Amino acid sequence: MIKLHIQFLILAILLQACGGSSDGTPQGSSDGGVDSSQPQTAEQFFVSSLQSSMDFCRTCHIQGGVADTDEGRRLQLSADSGDDYLRLQQAWQALGGGVADSVLLREVSDSGVGHSGGTPWPPASAAYGAMLQLLACWDRPDNCDFDAGVTVEPPLPLLGSSRARHRYEVACEGKPDSEPLPVDPRATIVPGRNEGRAVYFNAWFEECQAALDEPEQNAKTCGEYRQRRDRGYFALTEGLAEGGLSQMSVAEFNSAWQSWGLDSRPENFDEMFTLRYGVNAVDYHNPYPLPGEDPNTSNGGSGRLPAGYRLLKNSDGSWSNSIGTVACFQCHGGQVESPDGLLIKRESFGLGNANIDFIMMGADNSPLRDLGIPVNTGNLSMEALLNLGVKQRGHNNAVGAFELLAMLLDNDTLGLAPNPLKATLSQGPDLDHPTAQAQDTPPWWNYSHRARKFFDAGQSVDATRIVMAAGSLTPETFDGVTYRHVVEAHDQDVSAYILSTVSPAWPAGIDQALAEQGAVLFHTKDLWAEEGNSAAPRPEGGNGSCASCHGAYSPRYVNDPAFLEDPALEGMAAHISPLATIGTDSARADNLSPYLREIFGSSYWGSPEGSALYVPPEEKDPVTEAADDNFPAAMRPQGACGWEQGVIGYQAPPLYGVWATAPYLHNGSVPTVEALLDSSKRPAIWQRQLRTLGPVTGFDQDFASAYDPQALGWKHSALRCDEMPGSAEYNCNPIDASGPSFMQMVEGFLKSNFNWLAPVSIEDPTPEAVDKRLIFDSRMLGNSNAGHVFSDVLSEAERRAIIEYLKTL
Repeated sequence: MIKLHIQFLILAILLQACGGSSDGTPQGSSDGGVDSSQPQTAEQFFVSSLQSSMDFCRTCHIQGGVADTDEGRRLQLSADSGDDYLRLQQAWQALGGGVADSVLLREVSDSGVGHSGGTPWPPASAAYGAMLQLLACWDRPDNCDFDAGVTVEPPLPLLGSSRARHRYEVACEGKPDSEPLPVDPRATIVPGRNEGRAVYFNAWFEECQAALDEPEQNAKTCGEYRQRRDRGYFALTEGLAEGGLSQMSVAEFNSAWQSWGLDSRPENFDEMFTLRYGVNAVDYHNPYPLPGEDPNTSNGGSGRLPAGYRLLKNSDGSWSNSIGTVACFQCHGGQVESPDGLLIKRESFGLGNANIDFIMMGADNSPLRDLGIPVNTGNLSMEALLNLGVKQRGHNNAVGAFELLAMLLDNDTLGLAPNPLKATLSQGPDLDHPTAQAQDTPPWWNYSHRARKFFDAGQSVDATRIVMAAGSLTPETFDGVTYRHVVEAHDQDVSAYILSTVSPAWPAGIDQALAEQGAVLFHTKDLWAEEGNSAAPRPEGGNGSCASCHGAYSPRYVNDPAFLEDPALEGMAAHISPLATIGTDSARADNLSPYLREIFGSSYWGSPEGSALYVPPEEKDPVTEAADDNFPAAMRPQGACGWEQGVIGYQAPPLYGVWATAPYLHNGSVPTVEALLDSSKRPAIWQRQLRTLGPVTGFDQDFASAYDPQALGWKHSALRCDEMPGSAEYNCNPIDASGPSFMQMVEGFLKSNFNWLAPVSIEDPTPEAVDKRLIFDSRMLGNSNAGHVFSDVLSEAERRAIIEYLKTL
């Protein structure tokens, strides 16, 4: 018995990447194709009944594959499938033979033994029975009766991706406007959905629109959806600029160079503008007139505005001399460039803008500059105020802004009503609950495959009002009525356009064989079956693979009922990992005070109109309206869509287009996927590759020169604290070289305890310190690069394979 146990253990390691359908029948095949016209030899039976399983094993058990290890080479296949029968028989003999107790059968038929390639021959399946027959023949040659061989069709492919294309786009293609919309797969993710399968859901969809007036309810036909989608695109690219947060004259825009230390307007002004402020080029016509040009005789002008800027038109349709802005694109206007053109096009707009430079915007537009006072921070600008003390390029603090707006605006009317009591309630209760932390921005295209939105799964994706929280906020809307009117006019349209976006395709070559190995590992390797994770908290539910939290994408697994209850759930990621499991910086989750979580559902954003307690703001007396923000939750109407208060943690995002979304984790602390999967490669302080044009320096976003296709992310350099710009006392800890500086600790203490100090930063006064915005410093509050270390157990070969697979999504 001891010897047999050792043999089992050897094969658990040996067959590192062999897999298949959970029931042993390759997807897309039939159990019933029995060919009994004449007796079969053992090898003929193998070809008809088991060859497809071996073809799958060949994905990894081949020279150079992820199973090409000392143990894995006990079963190593060649590129020639004609060798499979002999090689399998030799492996069976080397592992001690046997039939039902054969290591070769048992250890890859039990999903609980940690075999990273799944279970090609699970018990009670046709493949298990066929393997049992074959082993019985090998064990006793007089027992070879193969009259009932099972013909198995080839399995579905391992590679393939919808690139986040939503079901509405597929179902409505070529259909008339009257065609009813199909069920939104996101809406089916409710408690119990996909229970007991390899992919686990715990972030549930909530219907938010049913109690609203008909124009605000969800679209019901393809025509309604398409109209909303197209209006949403127009609103984002043109319409919302009319009432944007800030407008400027063409002359003001054309003179922006005067803040850059130049003597005259440079010929490459457009390029320098985007580089300095981190706003990016677009692939649609977005003109403005250069000095001396008439926009109405030059098709708007020969200049090219970046995303989020738009030359406005007069009421008669002619071009004006004013430029409006759309706040959405400051955070969701990311871009990847290439020598062949822009890689983020109209169908994929919404990449998180890890390039945006609110600090430089603030410094160049500070009112102190007009007084002749040098400014090297953005803390006195409108942009910085709304981003609550952002200290580095590419960050925003949208959730800190929610806290601020909750304090400044009435929860029902959205009218300006500053409330110091709410400021106290919103304050984090202790040092473990900071109140103002910056974040990276997720892409829009994954919105179509999530049941809930935001990093913490805060609201249901059906909560469309919140989409317009920043995009419609202007000083003129502080009466509340105008604010709500703008939200309701655009939220469904903008959401429909966001729903229609797809992930950008990987722009280079892919090693298909390596990507197929990665597909197997991504969907089937139980990371918690590895010794390195023996003490790590295991996620609730699922099979312990990447897919268990991030969703299934491979056609083979999408159509496997052991993974998904319905193939329509392809790519759906609805899993919140508790903070103790994911281990990443908790500041973003802690940022949301208990007050905000509790009150959000009864606010305008939570759509409370269907509650029996709901009274329209205009029907309440002024005293009640002024006081009810401070009422206990039981006295307030509970809306259809509140803020997640159950699992406090981070939602694993869908991974469509993940190659373009560097840096990684919610705070952008990890520059590449390679470093995400191997925490030993994460630098504490790092800087992306830079590009300089004259006095302007920013991030290089060129795929050819600044992107690392092997590591999957931006090229970067690790720095020591004494290599950072600015003064040593602001940068380094004299006692602990790896710890935060004294000034960082003081600022962290203040921001951890006082919500109203969120916009405050302790700034290094040295002139060159402004360039710290170009450096990621994980020692700052909210910037830790810890967490997601359970993937450290992957071997280098496995990591390379998974990275290659992610390129295909």
